[in-house]
Amino acid sequence: MGKKRKDRSERDVRKEILYTLLMLIPPGLVTTYGSLARLMGLNPRVVGRLLAENKNVIIIPCHRVVRSDGSLGGYSSGGEKVKKRLLEIEGVRFDGERVDRECIIDLAAMLI
Repeated sequence: MGKKRKDRSERDVRKEILYTLLMLIPPGLVTTYGSLARLMGLNPRVVGRLLAENKNVIIIPCHRVVRSDGSLGGYSSGGEKVKKRLLEIEGVRFDGERVDRECIIDLAAMLI
């Protein structure tokens, strides 16, 4: 029973760190699952799963995270069409269905 509590607590701490990092991404720009994963020492898929648990999607801007190739990836609050529209409203430019490279920042490189 103690292990489950510890795991849940670690998960909560990871989410808090991740959500804090998201607040550093300005509107009009995005970062990648991989960049966040490098900062946190996690697998990018773990980052994606933690983002999917975000209950405050407007306050915590998880829509500002995309795949390393610029494709959108998932968005648990309405799917890729909603994610793309939110990014467009914020000023993110697209090249077809992918985010324009100039709008992708490597948050890890900026902070490390």
